[in-house]
Order: sequence, then C-alpha cells, then structure tokens
Amino acid sequence: QAPTITCPADVSAVTDAGECTASGVALGTPTTSDNCGVASVTNDAPATFPLGDTTVTWTVTDNAGNTTTCSQVVTVTDDQAPTASNPAAITVECAADVPAADPTVVTDEADNCTTNPTVAFVSDVSDNASNPETITRTYSVTDEAGNSINVIQTITVEDTQAPTITCPADVSAVTDAGECTASGVALGTPTTSDNCGVA
Repeated sequence: QAPTITCPADVSAVTDAGECTASGVALGTPTTSDNCGVASVTNDAPATFPLGDTTVTWTVTDNAGNTTTCSQVVTVTDDQAPTASNPAAITVECAADVPAADPTVVTDEADNCTTNPTVAFVSDVSDNASNPETITRTYSVTDEAGNSINVIQTITVEDTQAPTITCPADVSAVTDAGECTASGVALGTPTTSDNCGVA
C-alpha cells in the first residue's frame, strides 16, 4: 500500500530586497500517513524561488519503499519600485528655449527585476512667475510589475538680457493757432528688440 500525502496550501511570497528572487519561503508541512509507517518526506524546492510560479513536488516514502507525490505552487511577485535620480536642473533664457520633454534625460533608472524600466513624461507645472519662472517637469519610471516612482527635473526660465530701444529722431513742431502749445505732434516709432520678445 502506498502512503498518502496532502500538500500544504499554495504560497505567495515577494522578492527579497534588491533581488528578483525570494528566499526563506515558508512552505509549511504536508500531511502524510501510511499503514506501516512513513520513512521520509522530501521536496524539490529550490533555495531561492524565481519571479512567477514554481511548482514544488513533495514525495512521501513509506518503510517498504512505496512513494506518493503531491504538488504545491509558490508564487513570487515583485513589489519593489524601481530607482532613478532626478535629472539635472537646467536654466534657459526664454520660454521658447524650454526643451521638449525627453525621457532620455533620466539616465540611471534601475530595478531588481526589470532590465530597462520604462520612463515616460508625466507633466509640466509652472509656478506662473514672470521672471524667473520655474517649471517642474515630472517623469515616471515604471517596472514590468507596474511598480513606479516619479522623478523631477527643474527648469528655470530667466531672461537676463534687457531689451534695446532706439528712439525716433527728434521732432520740431509749431504752436497751434492762438496757443502757446503744440498738439498732434507725430513722434514716430522707436525701434525695439529683445531676445525673448517685447511686452
């Protein structure tokens, strides 16, 4: 007569810190019996479990060498967020100089299970100041398990150059009839320019 065995319940575990495997998983103990006595109970569990499902086979052997097996599933998930540094802050002169969002400015993204976490632009938020203006640019870094973090790049728009102006030529006029003042004098138009635009 073969022995009987009932496996422990399936087990869920999370990856070890900084690793894509789980160690020290508590499998529990199967229930076994035999008419003439159980000699041994073994399993083929690895020392560390990889991400995903691993089937552990338990084997009970009785004193006569008869065996029976059962299966237990260990499911390992990744709950660790990726890591990344904030991109370097930049300063530009004009609003037109603000670069387009570029996920490649995030250069050191890393994760315990994902070789290349996904970097995506999230938003630009301005403090609406006139000069300097600060734009907070947010990127998300997401691993294959859906864990994510946000990193921030600060963009300062600071126009440090004064505009230029050249006045129209001096004007001569004569007094209005019966008055000692002159009205309707045509002054002309000054010539102006600025690196970021004239307000």
